[in-house]
Formats: sequence, C-alpha cells, structure tokens
Amino acid sequence: MLQSSKAQFVQEPSVQGENMTVLFEMTLHNLTDGDGINEQDFLDRVDILGAVGEDLAENYHIMVSNFAEYYRLAAYLLRYSKEPIGVAMGVPTLKELFEEKYYEELEGGILESFGRMFKNDLRLYVYPSLTDGGQVLNARNLQVASHLQSLYEYLLSNGFIRRIEDFREDYLPILSRDALKQIRSGDPQWEQSVPESVAQLIRERGLLGYQSASNTANP
Repeated sequence: MLQSSKAQFVQEPSVQGENMTVLFEMTLHNLTDGDGINEQDFLDRVDILGAVGEDLAENYHIMVSNFAEYYRLAAYLLRYSKEPIGVAMGVPTLKELFEEKYYEELEGGILESFGRMFKNDLRLYVYPSLTDGGQVLNARNLQVASHLQSLYEYLLSNGFIRRIEDFREDYLPILSRDALKQIRSGDPQWEQSVPESVAQLIRERGLLGYQSASNTANP
C-alpha cells in the first residue's frame, strides 16, 4: 500500500519535482487493551514502522497522535503545510469514513467533517481489498449507504478519492490480524506476509509477542 500510494502521489502535477516527506501516523486511540495504552505493543509498532520507513523513503517521520477521526488528523497536517497531502488507506477504512456515527458531535455531521478534511489539495489514495467472495473491491466499485452514494460519487469524480492503480493482487489476501495471530502462535507463515527487514526485526527482538516454531513445539 505504501509503495503504491507513494508512486502514484509523486506523479501528480503539483507534486512532481518537489521534496516529499513520508509520514507514518500512529494513533493511541487504537492501542488500548482495556486498561489503558499497551505500552509494549506501542513501542513494538514504532520499531516496525521505522524498519518500513527505511525501506520506503529517505525522508520519513513517525507521528504519534490521539486523533480518532481523519478530519482531525487532516486539520493538524494542514495547520503546518499548504503543500499537497496524500493519505493512504485501504478500502475498509474508506468505507468506515462514511459511517455517520463518527460525526454526531459535529453540527454539520459528515458534510462538515469532509469539508474540514478535503482542503488545500488533500487526497485519499485507496488500496483495494478482497470481498468474502474473492472479488477485488476498490474505490470505484465501493458502495456506501444509499443516501451517501451521491456524496461519494462527487468526491470520487472530483479526485478527492483516488483508486490506487498499481497494486499486487497476490498481496490482497494478506490480513494484518491473521499475520499477528501467526506471529504469536509460532506459525512461520507470517514471514511471507511482511517485508524481510520487518520479519528479521520481529524475530531478533521478539516483537508483538513473537513465538518461534521451536518454542511452541517445546513449551
């Protein structure tokens, strides 16, 4: 996802020839374990993002936030940059953006949230996923709630939402939750789901509750 979105973003006329910064955002909002922040899990993910960043770009940063909504993240980024901003996400996240329950505290609801988010040339670059039936689901064939479909089509037609064109279809069956279960159960299959630099880091440091196959075979 990151490589494909970056490759497409740099082809934008307003981006070509410009110095680009790659920013990995981690929100603490999604890292609670019921008793607060799972600190070890958080630190493990920071280390893994660092390894991914070194593979992906020379100029990268990791940003830790507590933003639960994308329009808040967008507002923060737009406060410090007026340059084009591309946000990479998968289809499931995009679909979740159109859940109106997340915007009940806004007087203008989902319309206000999108008005805040899609400012100053901010674009979403959306990586496809697979349906339960094995069909490729992308930004162009995604269906949202019927009363929001026209809004979705407007954002898509005007380039605020962009389908990532170049992707690895053989990667689509890979799910992070499945890889995490394999890491913790000692199933070595997870190593086929992540970059080698990440796999090496997880093995060497025992990140994310890593269990080797030998450890699980001989408790």
